[in-house]
Amino acid sequence: MDVTVRARAVAIGRPIAYVLGGLLAITLYGLAIWQAPEFLVNRDVLSRATPEQRLPAEHNARLIVISVGGALVVGTGLLYTARNYRLAHRGQVTERFTKALERLGSDELYVRIGGVHALEHVMRDSPEHRGDVVKVLVAFIRDRLPRRGTEAANETPWMHPPSGSDEPELPAEPAPDVQAALTALGSRPEQTKHNRASLNFRQLHVQGVQLSGAQFRKADLRGADLRNADLFEADLQNADLSGANLQNAYLSEANLQNTNLSEANLQNANLSGANLQNANLHGADLQNTHLFGADLQNARLSGADLQNADLREANLQKARLRGADLQKADLRKANLQSTHLRGANLQKADLHGANLQNADLHGTNLSLASLTAEQLRQAALSEHTILPEGLARGPLGEIWEKNLS
Repeated sequence: MDVTVRARAVAIGRPIAYVLGGLLAITLYGLAIWQAPEFLVNRDVLSRATPEQRLPAEHNARLIVISVGGALVVGTGLLYTARNYRLAHRGQVTERFTKALERLGSDELYVRIGGVHALEHVMRDSPEHRGDVVKVLVAFIRDRLPRRGTEAANETPWMHPPSGSDEPELPAEPAPDVQAALTALGSRPEQTKHNRASLNFRQLHVQGVQLSGAQFRKADLRGADLRNADLFEADLQNADLSGANLQNAYLSEANLQNTNLSEANLQNANLSGANLQNANLHGADLQNTHLFGADLQNARLSGADLQNADLREANLQKARLRGADLQKADLRKANLQSTHLRGANLQKADLHGANLQNADLHGTNLSLASLTAEQLRQAALSEHTILPEGLARGPLGEIWEKNLS
């Protein structure tokens, strides 16, 4: 009861306070206009001035106060209008956000696609909602996409494998609504620091996705199935792709700087011209991979399988390839300066024109590899380095060509 009475008293008292405050402001403003000459005009000047001179001076002083008051009123009105506009805009965006969420739950495909595009517009128009939109779209994608692996498949009833099959039948490409959501996330504006959401696509089946030029920095794609994905010029800096399946993926000109690709399957993938500086490719499967002109400076490739890989003109400066398998790899004109190739297998590799200055070839297998004695003279060898046929080690360790005739 007391609360009700207090609320009524507040409701009645507030308008009265506004009226009294307004009357007080008007009174003070009137006094300021009346007394303006006393404050703005020098008294000695007024005392010596004739009535014809005093009247314009007093008029100008009062006019200054009136102008200042008018400017304050206009400024207050503009601030109030801007505040109302922001509130109205926020209400409209919230309403659009709510309607878009309703569309995502529709049974109709085209309605869901419309909901995705509506959220994309909200994300672009309202920086405050960007993090929320990203969270919703990530949740939508994770809900719609199948999981990779038997354990994940068993968690989803509709993914149970058909009779007589060991593996579930998975789609060759994402559904149009999922593709639209991934495209929207790939072109999202920068998120604010206080409303940032992560891109968690771990273990998802995203085979055949089309994401040319997408921005997926720091995305979590561990164990994801990205076979046949189009990631041309995609930005995957600092992303985690460890254990991901990227067979036949198109990653030409992609930015994979500092990306974790350890144990990833990159067989037959196209990484021509890709930026893989400082990338972690430890134990990755790169058989038949196209790495023409790729930048692998300081990349970690220990134990990686690079059989038949195309590494022509690639930059492998200071890369770590300890124990890597480079059988039949094409390394023509590649930069292997200061590269760690200790214990690597380079059987039948083509190294014509490659820069081997200060390359670590201790224990490396170079049998049947194509390179010259001059190239090897620039590298660091050991007695365990297996030289190609036609080259021999002299008494002082220098490399020279044998006469096979």
